[in-house]
Amino acid sequence: MVKIGITLAAIVSLVVYYQRNNLFSSPEPVITSPAPLLPELPRSQATIVYFEHEPDPKNYEDQQLQLRVVRRNDHRLYLVDDAKPEKGRITYYALNGSVNATDARRLSDLPIQPSRWIHLVKYTAEINNINSEAWLTSETNTVAGQTKYSSVSEVIFWVRDSLQKSTSELAYTQPLWPTNGSVGDSKIFKQTPAFSLPSQKKYGSESKPLDEPVANLRKVGWNISDDRFKLLYAGEVLELMNHSRAQNRRGITRFDARQLDQAADWLAKRLPSSTFAVDFEPANPAADGWQWDMSDPAFRKTMYDLSDRIYKKHGKLFFSWIGDPLTFTFQGKNFKLDGYANDNWSADKKKIDDYLALHEHPKDIQQVQLPSPVVLMTGFGYTSSTVNTSDATDQPAHVWKAPINWYLRTLDMLNIKSLTASPSVKFINFFWPYEDKPSDACRSHTRRFKVGHGSKGYIRQLDNRVMYPMNLVRDAVFVHLCNPRVFYTNYWIFGQSYDPYQALRYAKINGNLSCVSQNTGGYFVYDYQGPDQPACPTVAEDYMGKDALGVAAMVQAHELFAKHQLILDGSQVRESYAFDYQRSTQKPQKATWQNDTGEFARAFKFNQPWLQVWRNPKTGKRLLIFQDTFAEAFEPVQFTVTINGKKIQRTTDGNALYIEAL
Repeated sequence: MVKIGITLAAIVSLVVYYQRNNLFSSPEPVITSPAPLLPELPRSQATIVYFEHEPDPKNYEDQQLQLRVVRRNDHRLYLVDDAKPEKGRITYYALNGSVNATDARRLSDLPIQPSRWIHLVKYTAEINNINSEAWLTSETNTVAGQTKYSSVSEVIFWVRDSLQKSTSELAYTQPLWPTNGSVGDSKIFKQTPAFSLPSQKKYGSESKPLDEPVANLRKVGWNISDDRFKLLYAGEVLELMNHSRAQNRRGITRFDARQLDQAADWLAKRLPSSTFAVDFEPANPAADGWQWDMSDPAFRKTMYDLSDRIYKKHGKLFFSWIGDPLTFTFQGKNFKLDGYANDNWSADKKKIDDYLALHEHPKDIQQVQLPSPVVLMTGFGYTSSTVNTSDATDQPAHVWKAPINWYLRTLDMLNIKSLTASPSVKFINFFWPYEDKPSDACRSHTRRFKVGHGSKGYIRQLDNRVMYPMNLVRDAVFVHLCNPRVFYTNYWIFGQSYDPYQALRYAKINGNLSCVSQNTGGYFVYDYQGPDQPACPTVAEDYMGKDALGVAAMVQAHELFAKHQLILDGSQVRESYAFDYQRSTQKPQKATWQNDTGEFARAFKFNQPWLQVWRNPKTGKRLLIFQDTFAEAFEPVQFTVTINGKKIQRTTDGNALYIEAL
């Protein structure tokens, strides 16, 4: 066996070496010719205002992206990257989750809008085609030493236009930070006008911005009550085992009916939350995994029974955050909506056509098994929005569908779960808008700022996961809210302090582990460099940082929902309509359409927009939702649809969600 293993490893190494030096030796040249650019005016009279990033001209990562805003002779603003191409490396750009429609390897040639949040990712790698070769950039997929180089430059900013006479009105609150320095408080809770939400729509997090007055949280409906959602971890499971006097490695899956009743009572009374879950990830699985054994064939039934007991005896909603997912059969195929399937239509040897067939023939869905009889988790996050292209491996090099893959897939999953779960099952939208898979997913180093309190140096975030674009986070949360079964939206966790000095807690200071990092096995997030040695923070809270924008996007989505809650009062029903659309550089097109729930999968397959209508059966009022996720960020898109005999023609703002009450 040892010899076979060595031989196989050698063969794999040779194959990878051959691919590295032959098949993928140099990037494919850009084969599309960009349209001639308009001349630049001598002065742009506009500046980029970064979110917590003061670039260092001597730092390599900072110089991989040299962004500049220019004003061309049409008097509109454009972005330019002055960074020089790197030999043997290819680049891709995603702007607010959109790519250059002509060639994704170029930054968008279209004008941008000032005074808008903008999220930009530049992906650089030693590959030829990001769709079919991105897997080569992860150590989890390659032989040691054969991983292809890749890096990500992520910047968040807005453009200050000194010639702008008035700011265009948005349907939600969008605070703008004043400088490139540390932000701390995004002002989302302070600037958002008060709004109220119905009792069946709650949102919040286990975390809470401690520096924010409670009155500001309440005025935007943030759930600060004791019944807010809560996760229990391995420590609480150990307490449960001790309480139940579990012996001989007979954990929860081996409890008899009496013990399971006791466990249900203990869990329900352990905390005041009305909805909660167990996230069991023990530090030593070999020693402690038996306590909450997810590999046991009885685990699904145990969790189902435990959830049922907790609901019937205590009226609380409970599920296991990790464990057996929703499963069903369809036309002879088994579907398992686990974490991988949440990310890709192609998971488990499926194709997107399998899911389109499911939407077209929902009556053929059989043998549905739920992890809980009362609550089901939906949501998004964790998976890579940069290189997750399992659904697009056949695409040419100038196309890049990964930035929109996660978005359309999570919305399709919402529709699928609505089809399969019984109407009495409620949905909780649980999300964390960051890349975290694969385990070595690229971190962006383009976040550098001062932490204040008299310190003289700069801190740079090294463990800086790429964030999902704030515009798409807001849109995804809003679309979830339109579904009457989504009763709770939960942002996982975030640093609870607005003070950037708290970033020093998990940091290296001038090359030395300091503060909390000294006692956590060398783990650190930030690197501080300066002529001084700042003292460790005395407050035991972490800095909020970029999460301020993720949280803000969630607040924005609920602000939007509050404006339409008379239509979306819980009785709304979904409708589907055929439509036509026209992008700025294309002829009018008729969208591929079926009167079913497959609009998101169909949008991904055919690179087209999607459209939903929610009708209130009591009033007849409707809410129209349209989005072209394949349009460029600020590209005008026209669409035409006929609803209830009335022809509606509108122009939308790029890949932004269009919402209109009819």
